[in-house]
Parts: sequence; C-alpha cells; structure tokens
Amino acid sequence: MIKDNIITAQRVKQNNQEFLISIFTIGQILTFTRYTERLIVYYDENNIPEYNPQIQRKVENIRVEKIADFLIEDSDALFPTNIVLSIPSPVIESIENIDESTVKVILDRSVFSEVKKVNGDIYLTIIDGQHRIRGIERAIERISQEIAELQKKYEVSLKIDIEKALERKKLQLMNLLNINLLVSFFIDPTLEFQAMIFSTINRTQKTVPAGLVSSLFGLTDKDTPQKTSLEIVLALNSFKSSPFYNRIKLYGGRYERNQSPPLTQAAMVKSLIELICTSIRESERDRFRDRKELSINVNPSLPFRFYYATNNDQFITDILFSFFSAVRNTFLRNGVILWNFEDNTKPQNILQTTVGYQALLSLLVDILAVEKLDNRRDKISTYEEYLGKCVSVDFADQQRYPFTSRSAKVFYYDLSLLIWPPKSSSDDRVKRLRELLDKN
Repeated sequence: MIKDNIITAQRVKQNNQEFLISIFTIGQILTFTRYTERLIVYYDENNIPEYNPQIQRKVENIRVEKIADFLIEDSDALFPTNIVLSIPSPVIESIENIDESTVKVILDRSVFSEVKKVNGDIYLTIIDGQHRIRGIERAIERISQEIAELQKKYEVSLKIDIEKALERKKLQLMNLLNINLLVSFFIDPTLEFQAMIFSTINRTQKTVPAGLVSSLFGLTDKDTPQKTSLEIVLALNSFKSSPFYNRIKLYGGRYERNQSPPLTQAAMVKSLIELICTSIRESERDRFRDRKELSINVNPSLPFRFYYATNNDQFITDILFSFFSAVRNTFLRNGVILWNFEDNTKPQNILQTTVGYQALLSLLVDILAVEKLDNRRDKISTYEEYLGKCVSVDFADQQRYPFTSRSAKVFYYDLSLLIWPPKSSSDDRVKRLRELLDKN
C-alpha cells in the first residue's frame, strides 16, 4: 500500500535474506517506478545517481507488445507473479516498524517527481518484471492514444456511437490502472545480488509445452482459432479413414519408446492457426473477437480464414482430409504407400516427416489459390490431378531431402516446379531452389 511518499509493506524472510512485499494498483506503481534502460551503479556524495554507460537493460519489443495485447484484449488478464524492485538507501528517509511484520518505508519525494520527467532518474529500479512493466506502459499508451483519437472524432461529429466507444475506452483505462499487482522490494541489493535474483527466477522457470497450451485452449467455452484448430487436428487423428489416423502425437498420450507418431499436436495446431490468422501475435488478439468480426481476408496465404470467419470449420477439415488422402493415394513405390507410417521406428522418406508435412501444406495453399470454387476444394480427385505430376520425385533421397528445415523448402519448390513448370530461367522459384541447394 502507498500513501503520499510512504510505502507500507510486510517483512518476509527466506534463508537469512529479508525483503518486503506489498500490493499496489498499476496506477500507484507507475508513480514510483517505470521501465528504463539505464542502470544505476552507485550514488555520489550528493546522492546523485551514476549510470553504467556500457550496460543497457533492453526489452524485446515483440514480447512487450504481446503483453500489451493481453491487457487490452483479454478482459480476464492478470499477473499473479511478483514484480521485483530495488530500493536504494539514498532515497529512504526512514523505516518505521508498525508491528513485528509490518513496516513503513518513507521515501524521498524526488522518487516520485523524477518518474514524471521524460528523462528523470528512476530510483526504484526493476530487478525482475521489466517486460511486464513496459507492456503495461504500452497498453496505457495505446489506450490513451485511442481515447485521444475518439475524442477528436466526437468533437467533430458528436455521434452517439463514438461517445459510447469513448466511454468504453475510458473505463478500460481506469480498470487497467486499478489492477492490483504484487511487488517485492529489496533494500540496497548489490548488482551481483540483483543478477542472482534475476537469473534464479528466470533460470528455474520451465517453458509450458506447446502441446499443453493447445490442449488447454480446447477446454475453454470461447470460440477461438486455437480451439478450432485443435478440434480439427483431433478429428483428423481419430477417423480410421483419415490420412492422419494415429499419425499425430497428442499431448499427454502414451507411446512406446521409438514408436511415437511423426507429427506433433502442437506443430499441427500452429500450422492451421497460421492459415487462419495474419500472424501468431494477431491470433492472440483474434481469441477475443467474434468470428464475424474477422475481416474475410482475400490474402491467398490465409485460405482457411474465410471458412473460420463464416463458421464453416468442417470445410477446413474436409480440405485437409482430401488433400492428404490424395498424397497417400498418389505416391506409391512398388505397391507400397509412401505416406504410411505404421511399424517403422523412424521415417523412411520425407513424406513421413514434419518437414514433409510443412512443404505439402505450403503446396496446398498454392493449389487453393488456384481452385477458387468450393465445389472442387473438398474433392480428393482435385488434388490427385496436381500431385500426379510429381510421381517422379524420389522421396527417399535423403541427400536431397535430409529431414532438416531446409528440406521443407527444397521439397516444396521441387513439387511446385513440377506442377507449374517455369516459363523461363528467371522464375523466382528456380532462383530460390538453386540458392538452397548451393548452401548444402
């Protein structure tokens, strides 16, 4: 809690170390700290901070914008983990004990006045939570900009709908500023101790598996591109007639050693989201939009966006079923179906790998750009006509297709050039394929 220049906090002891913990609204936190790249290393005899000119505390802008998106788009946004700050003793006027566990830290008023300045000194620096603080700042900046733009429009037109949108944005900003956050304070920690805290917190965190994330989206009642993509993947894996039957490694599934399916649930879900949403970042924002709010993008690289936006998920399933069934039907060697991956402990050709799937999916996008009539897009025969031109490819040639990410592009260009032969040597596909092969 904070009142005027006084922070009230609880003492916490862990392994002979003591720190303080308290709860503040975002609006309160931004009165005594904010994101800064500069790092204070010591204070001179007049308590003026000196900065390290070599070390700058940078943040990843993409990560910052994602946090801002989260706060703006998700009405249930929250940060359950602590922001960790350093309080230098030169700005502490006094520390008073209220009881055995509660203290009042009285700060110099310069802490608050400097934060308001464009290039002011930030005395309470962030040990851990820079991206969250900067993301919060960006969310406030973006909402404030939207309010300013709506205000200008309203002053010109005085329309009721603009007035309502303006009130919604003002309420959203107020709600954001009133979100409560947990803050831990360390008094006078050395730079080495700060580094230890930061590295310990971040080193011990474990990345959440992508498969678990996609599975959790399936539990929500909300209609989202993520949930739709997961449902399509699960459906394709479950039908016995499907080319993906038992071919997808589901999160939490039990598989014998060296017998797991070649494709992962996470990779397939991600690949479908990328054909619905303009970017992975935008897919996070699309989670909070009704389907009808999505613009029916004419971009041919997003062939599934139209079906999602118009509530026709089944058509996406039908297209994937038909295309990969055509792959299974078309590519044979001595009666052996090259697509099938049954009892082998490892892939025998590129069709049985993730990179092969990626290349084929890119090819499907190209075909869908040509096949504009929906009455042909879900027909297996449609794709067999195209793929029949590629039967000469040696899919088992691991010198040309060594199951690496580069092979996905080589394989894609090989198939594309067979289906749509180049009209001249200046064809961009020929150039790119040559460059890829030269790197090998």
